[in-house]
Amino acid sequence: MLHLDRTDAVEEATWPSLRIGHFIVHTSITLSEITFMALGGGREIGANSFYYGVDGHGILIDAGLHPEKTGWAAFPSLSALNGSKVDHFLLTHAHTDHLGSVPFLRQSYPDLPIYATSETIELAKIMLSNSASLLPKQHTQDVIDALPNYKILALPETLEKMQPLELGASKVLWENGAKVTFYPSGHILGATGVLIEYNGTRIFHTGDTSLHPQRLIGGAVLPDGPIDVLVSESTNGIVDAYLTHSRERELERLLQTINETVRADGSVLIPVFALGKLQEVLVMIGDAMREGRIPKVPIYTGGMGRKISEVYDKFLSSKSRTNDTDKTSDVEQSEIPRRDGLFGGKYFSEPSIVLAASGMMQDGTASYMLAQRWLRHAHFAICFVGYTDPRTPGHTVSHAERETRIRFGSMKRDVPVRCKIERFRFSAHARREELLEIVRRLQPKQVVLTHGDEAAINAFSQLILETFPTMNVCAPEVCKWHQLDNEVRSE
Repeated sequence: MLHLDRTDAVEEATWPSLRIGHFIVHTSITLSEITFMALGGGREIGANSFYYGVDGHGILIDAGLHPEKTGWAAFPSLSALNGSKVDHFLLTHAHTDHLGSVPFLRQSYPDLPIYATSETIELAKIMLSNSASLLPKQHTQDVIDALPNYKILALPETLEKMQPLELGASKVLWENGAKVTFYPSGHILGATGVLIEYNGTRIFHTGDTSLHPQRLIGGAVLPDGPIDVLVSESTNGIVDAYLTHSRERELERLLQTINETVRADGSVLIPVFALGKLQEVLVMIGDAMREGRIPKVPIYTGGMGRKISEVYDKFLSSKSRTNDTDKTSDVEQSEIPRRDGLFGGKYFSEPSIVLAASGMMQDGTASYMLAQRWLRHAHFAICFVGYTDPRTPGHTVSHAERETRIRFGSMKRDVPVRCKIERFRFSAHARREELLEIVRRLQPKQVVLTHGDEAAINAFSQLILETFPTMNVCAPEVCKWHQLDNEVRSE
């Protein structure tokens, strides 16, 4: 864990240290009473899983799969617990980097109770099935053979272990023990932050969060401050794109690109994540068509994104939602053809809008396949509406320049880039300034940063210390034990 002290000189120490700007970064701190370990998601995004040891009991929050790693490196490092008890499991939301390793977790803890919102449980039925189907594409046979809980017939047993704990509800996990409370975290349907209270100590785990409302999902609700420890995501810690690009302005830019493309008899491809981004963008485009801001053209969706949209429509009254009336099914949609019919779709012959998974154009997905032909059409456009990891095909395509040639994923040869390519920011994560606002509202004695790459964590650490010079800021290393409580002192 990184501990940052304000200073202008780097002094010699008996523990490893690292200089970040004008801060000394030590790799060890001591707190008291509550232990903490990142089993994944420390100084990275993926395989997110965090352990809290409280009074001889163990609370685990999330168990995700890393989207870019293969083999056992893609799973949380459960072996690092070295026999420590795990009595309760809390699931913050249904994205794969938080949910995907739950069947793997249950191989070590088969009777572990799993608490999640009803919305997350419904989404998990879809997402875990998808994770199981992708295993052969990501892992060798020996790894797959060692994962019996991912077999389709075994998945229902994992789902049966999930018990609903609703947004706004609290639960005492053991007699006279820790109490946990779920708070809406924004981000996607059913997503929650977790307040842990024990023996006078209050720890708030943000999960993936966003203070600003989206089209369908409202902003996060925070507990009353002050708290003792804030364990915060830091995805957007390095830059705040919204200082120059508001969500409203980004929508105007997207609609302008759609208008220009359709008027030229072209089609627009929008790579989207099936959970969250598809539903948000679909309804925003549906609004624009109904209001006459863009022409009425066919909108194509497909795959598991349609099943997820049905869950969004089922939970209209969810505390996650901005309102209880907007249905994705109210937007007229056509079905994206299955893989063998992708290149025969009418979107190549008539102006259309295609919302295709995946958002990062992972190898073999609909957006990956369609992009190979889309790029060749000068009057077409590809619009990216979210972050693309530099290691993914989506990043290669989203940063390509017109009149060049590129190769991405498992392609054997280059393709020409003739179509228009645009990038937009519709993040479901808190902006950099929003992350700072969470710190300001909760006034923690210590901030523990997770779910961000090192550049984002380092930049946000410095911003916190510039704003709150006396605050302790830490960034956990995976598989390192630490202690959390309301009194922080250096070793």
